[in-house]
Amino acid sequence: MKKVAIVGVEGSGKTVMLAGLGELYTYPDKNGYFLAPKNFGTAAYVTGKIARMRKGEWPTATASDVMQGLDWTLKQRKQEGQRPVDVCEVSCLDFAGEVYRYAFVRQDATPTDLADEVESLKSYVREADNLIVLINLRDVIAHGEQDLRVQEAMWITNAILSYALDEQDGRNTPRAAIMLSQADSYADTIRSCGGPKGVLAKYLPHVANNYDWLDILAVSAVDKTVLDRDGVVVPAPDFKLDGLRAIINWILPGVLDDNDGEEEAVEAEEAEEAEEDDEDDTTASEQGSVHHVDTWKVLKICLVVLGVVVLIPIVIYLGGFVVKCISWICDHWIISLIVVLAIFGARDSD
Repeated sequence: MKKVAIVGVEGSGKTVMLAGLGELYTYPDKNGYFLAPKNFGTAAYVTGKIARMRKGEWPTATASDVMQGLDWTLKQRKQEGQRPVDVCEVSCLDFAGEVYRYAFVRQDATPTDLADEVESLKSYVREADNLIVLINLRDVIAHGEQDLRVQEAMWITNAILSYALDEQDGRNTPRAAIMLSQADSYADTIRSCGGPKGVLAKYLPHVANNYDWLDILAVSAVDKTVLDRDGVVVPAPDFKLDGLRAIINWILPGVLDDNDGEEEAVEAEEAEEAEEDDEDDTTASEQGSVHHVDTWKVLKICLVVLGVVVLIPIVIYLGGFVVKCISWICDHWIISLIVVLAIFGARDSD
């Protein structure tokens, strides 16, 4: 089954996007697709982050000493009551931004206590079949390319894609996309630039020069924001997450073709189970018929035995009566003859 990896530098919007994506696809969409958490940690992560956002607070950034692994299985249920089919695995190792820096920028200075996280991040990117790299539009538009943080984000994004798409080791390179988060806040800018690729070319030219041949998408996790008491932009309590559907829409074409065989296998297995059920029903029906025939035979035998038991005494009784009549006639033949002649004489006179 194909694997989809989601990565992004510190502040790129991974936390909000992942929580929103998990919440949005808790229930099947109109085509039956839904995300099933593979462990309790993933389910709790989504529930906790969304609850905080509904209260008008942004989730806190991932701590530098935390490596949050989030794993879902994207499934599809085509019909109500039908067993869901696994489509792909969607995961994110939600590393702190510091880990990204040491993995792709300051590789020679990796602290010992972060070595395992750095290697895990590299392995995670290297083994992905589909790779999504997040970039926060707020950083690149509000701060500009001259900002040190934007420069670092641009360099790390380049390094991630270069590392993931490297073909020198002969491995299969992943299908990749760059996703620009907070698209709802910069909808006018995106339109004025002619779309997401235009935004990338204007604000991150070095990334665009190397990777504008990739899919460039604009997404938003929260469609509505408000100002809190301190004038800070926070999520509105009734925000919606539909702006994240573009992520699943991008994932599906890259994984569906590879799952045809698995889906056919599941359908064949279901057909085989149905056939076995039919055979069981047929066998049961045949056994019922045989049982019915056997019962009728037993009933007939019982009737015959009953008839014999009842009829034999009657036959014996009638036989004795006849014998007695014949014996009486023989003993009184003269009287019998007179009676017979009288009967025939009466008939002749009529």
